[in-house]
Amino acid sequence: MNRSGFTLIEIMLASIAAALILAAIYGLFQRAIKMRDSATARIRDVRARTRAAGVIRNDLENALFSGGLLAADFEGGSTSSGGSGFPGYLKMTTTTGKDTTKEIYGDVQQVEYYITRDEGTANNAGTLVRVVTRDLLDAVPNVVHRERILQGVSSMQVSFYDGSEWQGSWMLGGTNAETTGTAAASGSSAAVLPVAVRVDIRQAPSSAPLEILVPWNTAPFLSGSNFAFGAAPQ
Repeated sequence: MNRSGFTLIEIMLASIAAALILAAIYGLFQRAIKMRDSATARIRDVRARTRAAGVIRNDLENALFSGGLLAADFEGGSTSSGGSGFPGYLKMTTTTGKDTTKEIYGDVQQVEYYITRDEGTANNAGTLVRVVTRDLLDAVPNVVHRERILQGVSSMQVSFYDGSEWQGSWMLGGTNAETTGTAAASGSSAAVLPVAVRVDIRQAPSSAPLEILVPWNTAPFLSGSNFAFGAAPQ
């Protein structure tokens, strides 16, 4: 009598082969998921870095220095701010302000950049923040916006080109910019504004440094006055 069907050994071999095929497919699927997540994380990081560079560059290219009581400060360097211990600070007045549906201000605003220490970040990294003060005529400055620009930042180095060499810090202020402007690194008299500003942002060791270099062409805002803008390179 002829028997039809599979033997127990054949069924076991088929089951083992099917299990091996499913394991291989699962492994490929897992690797594809990891590659997708890794690519998404890299794209997110690139977008965040590109946006941060764009915001800082826009503020620098639209910086305003009056030499009077309003828009009189421009300073930066490697000193830490806010008690975080992370080096890097930049402060200036810009014309990048925009009205919102809830607030109506002029376009002139003061912006500050420094690194804060967040609970969600590693001990050797913080978050670069942009602090905006809109109403500059208030006796007590009113911070209206604090924006998280970039996470995982360990340092921000701001340097200034005075026409012959790079200075590690710069400070301008007071009622007469031409006499109070100094390159703090050397203590010597400086021009109203530096020729160029460079911002180097360091993140995790695996990330390449982010460099923003902005040459400035300053021009009088009003004839016979000390007003000047930081302009985009020609």
